[in-house]
Amino acid sequence: MSKRNERSLVSTSHTKRILLFGALAILVSGLTGCDRGASVQQQAAQRFADAVSRSDVNQRDSMIATFKFKEYFSNAYVCEDMISWFRTFYDFQNRSFIKPPRADVDRDLRKELAGALIDPAPIEETGIVQVPSPNAGEDAAFFWMVKQTGKHWRVAIVTKGEALVDFH
Repeated sequence: MSKRNERSLVSTSHTKRILLFGALAILVSGLTGCDRGASVQQQAAQRFADAVSRSDVNQRDSMIATFKFKEYFSNAYVCEDMISWFRTFYDFQNRSFIKPPRADVDRDLRKELAGALIDPAPIEETGIVQVPSPNAGEDAAFFWMVKQTGKHWRVAIVTKGEALVDFH
């Protein structure tokens, strides 16, 4: 085989590797882009859980989206119960949920939240972040998430298990 043919084979092999690597990189970036905001909702739920667990009232209140949920924290007994409950599924020392959360970005909560939000800005997106309880047989925590125009993700309410909520 001549030197020219050898170079051609090496060049073709190298090109194939580059193309394969590029296709793999595109595939991986496409798969990571499929979370459609799930990780952002999960991070917001985690920040809220951290604020509740640490009794950081300013951070907690800045992330509450509804009058109903704000009312829960205005009652000292309910507030203490919420803090205790959050500490069962959120490890504030490690700043993380004890079990990995899941987000349902397709959950449309607009109808339930209509007229219940503190801020009158229009709703862009809604979803649910579900955090499993580390205790067998206990219901998961469901963070009802809402993103309004020009705002960060906030929490409309957190329920134990899948529940219906009357915000009015």
